[in-house]
Amino acid sequence: MKPNNKSEAARFLDNLESFLHETDPVGKELTEGLRDEGLDPDQLGYDLRELLEQHAPTWKQMAERERQFALEALSKAKAAVSRTRAETEQLIQSTVDAMQKLGAPATAGAYHQKFQTATDADLESLLEDLEAQYEALKGKKSNE
Repeated sequence: MKPNNKSEAARFLDNLESFLHETDPVGKELTEGLRDEGLDPDQLGYDLRELLEQHAPTWKQMAERERQFALEALSKAKAAVSRTRAETEQLIQSTVDAMQKLGAPATAGAYHQKFQTATDADLESLLEDLEAQYEALKGKKSNE
């Protein structure tokens, strides 16, 4: 839907609201009114359904996204629990090394200079951040 001006869009929304609330205009009257305004009701219906599919997911889709997010978080938490602090530090170092091989600046080394004072949770968070940066860097390099 590409209305020519704001008042045309406002009229369309008013008509749609009236139609949904079963007040005037209804059915054919709404269709005729839209056509009189130079709009195609079938195209508008298609555009509206498309917008709703893109921007208003059903509760089932939202539940599935949340379930996937929870499973990923659980998987990451389980992996983090099974690692020792030394393993986490080694993974951080290897991720930084891999990033540098792809051309990332060496500034990432500043993040882990004080492993002794960082908590295990901080190290896990740092590792997640570096892994995300590494994946982004790999994606960027593969697109070049």
